[in-house]
Amino acid sequence: MRERYVALIVMCALVLAVPTAQPAGAQQTPPAPTPAPGMPQAPAPAAPGVPSAPSLGPIPAIPAVPTLAPHPLTLTDAVTTALQNSFQTRQAALGVAVARAQLREAEAQKAVTLGGSASFTDNSLCCGGAPVNGTISIPSASITNAPFTATGFGGSAATNAVFALTLKYPLYTGGALEAQIAIAQANEVIAEAQFATAAQQVVFSVRQAYYSVTASDANVASAQHAVDAARENVRVAAARVQVGTSPQFDLLQAQVQLAQSAQALTQARTALSQSQQNLAAALVLPLSTTVVPADFSGLPEVSQDVDALVQQALERRPEIAAARASEVGAQAAIDLAASGLAPNVTIQAGPEIQTSDPTNKAPVNFAGTITLTLAILDGGLTHAKVDEARSRLQSAKVTEEQTRQQVELDVRNAYLSLGNAADVLRSALAGQTAAREALRIANVRFQAGVGTQLEVVTAVQNLATADTNVTQAAFQYYVALAQLDRAIGVQVKI
Repeated sequence: MRERYVALIVMCALVLAVPTAQPAGAQQTPPAPTPAPGMPQAPAPAAPGVPSAPSLGPIPAIPAVPTLAPHPLTLTDAVTTALQNSFQTRQAALGVAVARAQLREAEAQKAVTLGGSASFTDNSLCCGGAPVNGTISIPSASITNAPFTATGFGGSAATNAVFALTLKYPLYTGGALEAQIAIAQANEVIAEAQFATAAQQVVFSVRQAYYSVTASDANVASAQHAVDAARENVRVAAARVQVGTSPQFDLLQAQVQLAQSAQALTQARTALSQSQQNLAAALVLPLSTTVVPADFSGLPEVSQDVDALVQQALERRPEIAAARASEVGAQAAIDLAASGLAPNVTIQAGPEIQTSDPTNKAPVNFAGTITLTLAILDGGLTHAKVDEARSRLQSAKVTEEQTRQQVELDVRNAYLSLGNAADVLRSALAGQTAAREALRIANVRFQAGVGTQLEVVTAVQNLATADTNVTQAAFQYYVALAQLDRAIGVQVKI
């Protein structure tokens, strides 16, 4: 039966290959001229009532974007590189350094300070000691040309040099220095929490960009399979038209499908290049770097207890640590404000040398001073500062409660998104399995002579679509997993 079908196809092909004779006197229609390469084709005559497509003119040539050699990179290496090069983590690390320096400044105010001083004084008098003689007349007092003699002012000079060392220590400041140290320590914790938050954002962005490159690469492979299937469909349709078993419309439809598949392939390749540039930007590498992601070994296991994940987030999220540090700083600010009316006691002591001739040895004098400073009346300034600090403490407590609720909401939403992504991935994998089985059956039917090549091509295209669906579902799953890790709190050490 199959041999007779093949012989029939050959006979039809021979019949179609013979040119059809035209009646006598009929003029043959000259073939349409072929446009030159690079020039747009003239629009085909439009059917009645159908507007014709406008001519676009020649398409300008756009050179390809230059890229560097492919750079293989694992996800761990990508995250490490991003944490080292990221502008966000570098700025946050500098903020931590500033906070630590401010803490050292606050602690230095409680330390013993040692200072030295030196002064030199020169007292010299003018107008030597020679006497001054003359006369004086005062008509109102009936004094006329009275002689007088005055002795000149002294001409001796005096010098004084003082050398001293002073030890100074604040005995009591009403808790002001201790409060300043506590505020500086809270600011250090907040700066470290901000660094951890920035690092977690960088990790999430890198993971998302890394998964995007992987998904884009898989989409290119799926689009290429669709193009190959569409090209095979065109070949089969052309053969069937040639033997007369299919109309010309089937070939045109196959060619349109091939053009659409080629367009999708071009878009997939462009998306791959864009995702590689985005990943290079996240890694702070030259944007022309082509990163080749490593293959994933499988899907990681996720805890089934969402309450345990919430508890981990409450213990590990840097936002909660920052909120608690803000409360500590606000409490210390109350103590600092209340110290405005507290007494301050400072002691200073040290040796001192006074001499009129620095070249001679002079006795050393030791002196000590205890200074008590007390603000008696400040017009209510201290009480106003204390009230403000207490209000800020209450605001910090409200912020902590809000942060804890937001953290729990983030974990639960991320967990639900991960569950949804897992269900979508299961459905996509089931569709891929069914499409692969359909392709196997189509091949068996074609080999047995009961199926057609079109069925095989359609099955290949369906499998390519199923592969794309699996790729997108896997990408969404990995992104949801990264969101869950971010919601829980990834610990990054500075």
